Amino acid sequence: MKNSHVKNTVGPWARQKLDGLEAYLDAYTTALSKQKFDLYYIDAFAGSGKSRLRGSSDDDDLRNSPFLDEAFGASEVEFIEGSPRRALGLSRPFKKYFFFDAEPVRAQILETVGKEYPGREFLVEIGDGNELIRSLLPRIDSPATRGVAFLDPYGQHLHWRTIEALAATKRFEVIINFPLGMAINRLITRSGDIPANWRRDLDACFGGNDWDRLVYDDTPTLFGDTERQKAENAGQRLLEYYLGRLKEIFGHAATPSLVRNTRGAPIYYMLWAGPHPLGLKIADHVLKLGERIASSRKKT
Repeated sequence: MKNSHVKNTVGPWARQKLDGLEAYLDAYTTALSKQKFDLYYIDAFAGSGKSRLRGSSDDDDLRNSPFLDEAFGASEVEFIEGSPRRALGLSRPFKKYFFFDAEPVRAQILETVGKEYPGREFLVEIGDGNELIRSLLPRIDSPATRGVAFLDPYGQHLHWRTIEALAATKRFEVIINFPLGMAINRLITRSGDIPANWRRDLDACFGGNDWDRLVYDDTPTLFGDTERQKAENAGQRLLEYYLGRLKEIFGHAATPSLVRNTRGAPIYYMLWAGPHPLGLKIADHVLKLGERIASSRKKT
């Protein structure tokens, strides 16, 4: 578990998702700025507000390596602003911000981060983001409510019940970092022999066990029986299934934006779903700009 922004490291690809999130939130609050809505922002797995880019020189394992030269060791540490700072720093802010994290140290840092933005009303709570969202929604749901929930779980820990609760309000949009390549696909073994605790996590993530029949095929063998094997396109099947269900419960779902690591391997998808066509129009535009946003930041 990551304890603070000092030890909270992320890969350079994190810029793509965070730049995309910031662009969407800015467009969203601008579009609704003249409407008489109470705008809320929920960050269910908020982190500490700032992370070190992986490979920075204060990484002890890297700094002490005999294979690195002095020039590398003297390079500056580079930090990246996380989702809480991106949301708090908007020129047209939300009425109130809710930051949830399971780690007390990160939550304590978030309290300090929030105070750096005078006039912003925020609440930091420690606990499971799924449970805290489901507890929060009845308290803020009203005809005047509109909001965005950013759901960037630590692995496969976002529950489908949480997404259903947000969709049921008909007032919230969600931006989800769906960790298909980074976490979910790794739990689905080629043989289908999956530990019980992994199955429980997958069932909670997908809201049932339908994922199982999607990712495995029964292949005939030379002996006349069948052998269960993981489908080569299992990841694509899961993505289409998940996206279809989002569209079913929210009404609209944007074309996903794929985020790759530095080696070009897919790690997660940025997904958007919401009840209003305007949100879909903004999300489709922003998600299509993902790579361009990331590359422009690298040049500065």
